[in-house]
Amino acid sequence: MKPAAALPALQALCDQGLAADALMPALLEALHALVPSERNLFDWTDPQGRLLRYCIEGPIDLALARLYFDEFHNRREAEAMPPFQALCQQPAGVRGPGDLHPTGFYNSALYHEIWRPQGFYSRLEAVLRGRQGGLLGSLVLYRGPGDPAFTADEARRLAALLPMLAQALEAGAQAWDTEPHLPSPEPAETLLLTPDGVVCHASPGAWRWLLMAGGGASRDALSRPALALGGPLLTQALAGLRDAPATAAGGPVVVSLDKPAGRFVVTAQRLQPVALGGAAPGGAAHAAPAPQAPLLHCSLRRHEPHRVALERALRSLPITPGQQAVCRAVYQGQPQAGVGQALGVAVSTVVDHVRKAYRVLGLNSAHELRALLDHRIALAACN
Repeated sequence: MKPAAALPALQALCDQGLAADALMPALLEALHALVPSERNLFDWTDPQGRLLRYCIEGPIDLALARLYFDEFHNRREAEAMPPFQALCQQPAGVRGPGDLHPTGFYNSALYHEIWRPQGFYSRLEAVLRGRQGGLLGSLVLYRGPGDPAFTADEARRLAALLPMLAQALEAGAQAWDTEPHLPSPEPAETLLLTPDGVVCHASPGAWRWLLMAGGGASRDALSRPALALGGPLLTQALAGLRDAPATAAGGPVVVSLDKPAGRFVVTAQRLQPVALGGAAPGGAAHAAPAPQAPLLHCSLRRHEPHRVALERALRSLPITPGQQAVCRAVYQGQPQAGVGQALGVAVSTVVDHVRKAYRVLGLNSAHELRALLDHRIALAACN
């Protein structure tokens, strides 16, 4: 998607009435079409600039996150860049590396101990304020050492997003109690635990899902034991395994937890120890291994609202923003007269958009359009 089409698509996403914690992962993903970057992050703050929680793309390194909060946040980071709490003094708008990275930044402890291990090199930072001027948070786009510098045009594109994003955050969620949730395109994450609940292995993205399931990534959340990061999610799964009847000891236990960020689903199962007896290649027999307690395997996925999946499918179509808008309405079963009124255009314009979209997509009816979008939604959920 070209940047010119990306802003209307982001506007449509902001208009879906999603809870802020469900909107933000979807927006950080879609934002790459507007301004390319390696990873994106959003920090929620209070009006005084204190960090409440954050949402970031990609894995969260617990050790690095804890080190940042223990050593740098509003303390040593001031040696290398404006401290986080200085956000409360900033007007709404976008700042680039020239404003944020003073001389010596790349020789600082903050860069070498926090930024560099995560592949961060430069950033754009957008400060969000509400209609009454209150601070809402900051949106940060990161690029790596080999990436081109952010440009003034990219900063302007990001600035154009801020009013619509601030409005969405202030509006809050519209409850869709019957809305289905689908697995997000991000892969399932894995944890291996001992029978008493000690996490001994985890895939890179597992901590991010657990933090989101526990109410969001924050300084306080990062101080909790690993088993408590997901709130009751893992503890309920482990309790289910302990309470399972002996005849079902090898079967999985599935636990789901609905949070503002989505529906988090854990599938937990006991792994059986493997005996390694037998002869070695040289003919000598292996000693029988000591008995082992079975490890517990937990697979974790986040499910997203159907609205998010539909917007992603619409963005994937090779049609204009206006055609996407009418295709969204057709998918939802709205009459063309109502679509025109909602979009502020004539019915003839709606008909023209539908006709051109169908021609580009090789479709002949609303039924075929729904089938195409449902197929793309299902395909993304299966990845």
